[in-house]
Amino acid sequence: MNDKIALVKEWAGKAVSAAVNYVRTTYVLLWGLILVCTVYGCTLISSARPVAVKTQIMAAMLGFGGAFIISLMDYHRLGQLWYLVGGVCVFLVGLTFVVGRSAAGGNAVADDVAWLNIFGYSFQPSELMKIGFIVTFSYHLSYIVEKGTLNTLSSVFLLGCHALVPVGLCILQGDDGTALMFLVMFLIMFFSSGLSWNFIALGLIAIVGMSPILWQSMSEHQRNRFSAVYNPQEGDEVGILYQQTLGKVAIGNGGLTGEGHGTSTMIQSGLVPEDHNDFIFTVACEEFGFIGALLLIGLLVTVMLVSLYAAFKAVDTMGRFVCVGFFAMIATQTIFNIGMCISVLPVIGITLPFFSAGGSSSMCLYFGVGLVQSVYMRTMESTGAGIRRKKLKI
Repeated sequence: MNDKIALVKEWAGKAVSAAVNYVRTTYVLLWGLILVCTVYGCTLISSARPVAVKTQIMAAMLGFGGAFIISLMDYHRLGQLWYLVGGVCVFLVGLTFVVGRSAAGGNAVADDVAWLNIFGYSFQPSELMKIGFIVTFSYHLSYIVEKGTLNTLSSVFLLGCHALVPVGLCILQGDDGTALMFLVMFLIMFFSSGLSWNFIALGLIAIVGMSPILWQSMSEHQRNRFSAVYNPQEGDEVGILYQQTLGKVAIGNGGLTGEGHGTSTMIQSGLVPEDHNDFIFTVACEEFGFIGALLLIGLLVTVMLVSLYAAFKAVDTMGRFVCVGFFAMIATQTIFNIGMCISVLPVIGITLPFFSAGGSSSMCLYFGVGLVQSVYMRTMESTGAGIRRKKLKI
C-alpha cells in the first residue's frame, strides 16, 4: 500500500514539475491573447447566429488541444517530416476533386467545391494546408538560406514551384480567395529571408506584367466585383455591392459604443448576409461600436506583433520563418476581411482570424499558434531564458 502511495506521489510530482516547466517556457501572452479573441469571437457569433456557437466552441477546444500537442513537438522534427506533412495536406485537398462538397453542401459547379464531409461535419482541407505550407516552406526556405544559395535563379525557381502547389490546387478548386492567401504568405516569407533586391524588382515587374493576363483570366462575375468597388455604377449598391452596402450601414449604426449585444438593428434583423462568417466585423461594429471594432483590431494586431517578437527571438532560420509565416497568415486574412467589410476591397470569401464562424478555419488557426509556441519554447530552452525567468519569479 505504501509503495502505491509513493508511486502516486512520484507521478504527481513529475506531472506538477512538467506543468511548471511548460508554463515557465511557453508564450503565456500569446495563449492569453488567443483566449480573449476566442471569447470575443464566440460572443459576436452568439448574437449573429446562435446555432453556430456550439460548433465554434467545439472547434476552439479541438484547436487548443491540437495547439498544445504541437507546442510540445520540436518544429525541426516537423520540418524533417516535410514529405509527410505536405503529402497529407495535398492528399486531403486532392480528395475534394473526387468527393468534395460546396459550402452549401452540394456539388454545385458554380460554387467552389473545397469541403469534405467527415462524420457529418464539413472540413475544408485548404485551411490545414496553410499550416502545412508554413511548416514545409519554412523548412525549404531555411535549408536554402543556410546553404547560402538563396539568391540564385535555381533556388528562386524551386521555391516558387513550392508555392505554386497550394496556389494551383486552390485555383482548381475554384477557391481564388484562399489561393491569394497562399500567394501573399509566400511573398512575405520569401521577402523576409534576405532575398536580393534584384529578384524583388524582377518579381514586381512580373506581377505588373501579368496583371492584364490575370484580369482577362477572371470570370465576368469576378471582374464585376472589382469594378463595382473601384468604379461603382448606378444600381451596384442593390446588386453586386448589396452585401457590402448593408455591411456599411451596420458599421455606421454602431457609432462610438454600439447598439448593444443582441439588440443591434441590422444584425438581429438578419439583413447582412454572412454576418456570422465573412462579415463578423460588422457585428462587432454595430453591437459594440467604434470601441468594439478598435478592441478587435487591437487584439489581432497584438497577436501579429507577438508572433514577430517570437520570430525575432528565434535561434534559427526555420523558427523565424515559421513565426513570420503565421504572422503573414493572420495579417493577410485580417487586412482582406476588414477591407471587404468597409468596401476597400472586393468580397473574396476570406474569414477574420479567431472571430469568424467556421470550424475548419478556427481549428487550424490554433494549430498555427501551436507552431509559434513550439518555436518560442525551443528558444527559451536553448537560451536558458526559461530558467532565468523562474529565478526572477522567486
